Amino acid sequence: MYLIKQMFNFIENLDNLYIYQGINDKWQLNQIIKIRSRKSLFEQIKKIPFRLDYAIIELNQPYRNSFYYCYPHIKVVIDKDELITLFNASINQSIEAYEEVAVSLEQRDIPIGLNRDWRYFIQDFYKMPSKEEAIKCYELWQTYLPINDKKVGKFIRIMEFYFDEIINYFEAPQI
Repeated sequence: MYLIKQMFNFIENLDNLYIYQGINDKWQLNQIIKIRSRKSLFEQIKKIPFRLDYAIIELNQPYRNSFYYCYPHIKVVIDKDELITLFNASINQSIEAYEEVAVSLEQRDIPIGLNRDWRYFIQDFYKMPSKEEAIKCYELWQTYLPINDKKVGKFIRIMEFYFDEIINYFEAPQI
């Protein structure tokens, strides 16, 4: 089994694609590919001599489309940390504030995913034990959203566009 992970390299101003091979329930770095443009991405991934099973990428439509084109069976996963960062930027909510509330919620024994404060959705979402529970959490979250908030609307559009890739997180092996 092979997994590829996209990481932006700020020093060289390009993307690194780290290819990992699954060996005995562990991931071993197999290769690093440097990508300078969308065209070079396509050329490089066409040359990979083995089947890629998973791709962990940033919110990047050309990368997503290239992986699906070259590997129709692949499970593309949107990077969890990038989505959390985008969500927090969208609602101007700090992680520290969430942690304070999470502690108080744990003391009240409220199950994860039933937090009615829509600003803490992303943290609850990634704590779900399964894909099905994550989908339910997402649907519940939508019932508590402020209708007129443009920032939240933008985040929802991104969430809907990449929904399959975001949900694939719950089926992908962790590095």
